[in-house]
Amino acid sequence: MIEKWTKDRIAKHIQFTNVNPDLDLAGIKEHLRSCVEYGFQAAMISPCWVRLAKQSLAGSGVRIATTVNFPQATDTAEMKVAVLRILAKEGADEFDFPPNPAFLLSGMDEEYFREIETVSAAAHREGLVVKAMLEFGYFPAAAMKAKATQLASRAGVDWVKNSSGWGKGGSAATVEDVVILKANVAGPCRVKVSGKVNSLAKMDALFEAGAELVGTSSGPAIVDGGMGDASAY
Repeated sequence: MIEKWTKDRIAKHIQFTNVNPDLDLAGIKEHLRSCVEYGFQAAMISPCWVRLAKQSLAGSGVRIATTVNFPQATDTAEMKVAVLRILAKEGADEFDFPPNPAFLLSGMDEEYFREIETVSAAAHREGLVVKAMLEFGYFPAAAMKAKATQLASRAGVDWVKNSSGWGKGGSAATVEDVVILKANVAGPCRVKVSGKVNSLAKMDALFEAGAELVGTSSGPAIVDGGMGDASAY
């Protein structure tokens, strides 16, 4: 169980996240400094800071994670591919993106799958790890959550994630949703969680259900055994 892990091992399963639009230069520098100090698996940051992170994190072992078409989700697959190629050149190691939920909600399963497949294939050609934020907040029914997970896994993403934790489609990570994710992925696809994961106890419960990575703005608090901001993502 996570409670018995060392702080270093806990940190290696956390992508410390700050993608707030008003995060300024001083703020991003402090965020990156904290990522190095704690040894987090990755710094999850907005695309505009990837180049800076490439310089700041060099040699630290902290990966650079960012986002594509977040949080809107409705860019075309070709637009998403164009952005991920730029991010690869800027120095990103991986990115999270939301597939277009309107396709799945419209019964356009093939279009939903093809978009994810196109983005995944392009990401892998660029050497990037790709994670699909499935935004379960748009899909109240367990059957649709399962379908989204199955399609994303079959389309070749490296990780599926319940949600970004942001906006209309955002939702808090729950054990129930992790169970759905874990039951509907096929290897080598794995499960990441985000959304109100602000304590070691929450992280432990989610990992016991099958998660292997967490994105959270409460990274330092979790490692230090405290409680992060309940209103944060």
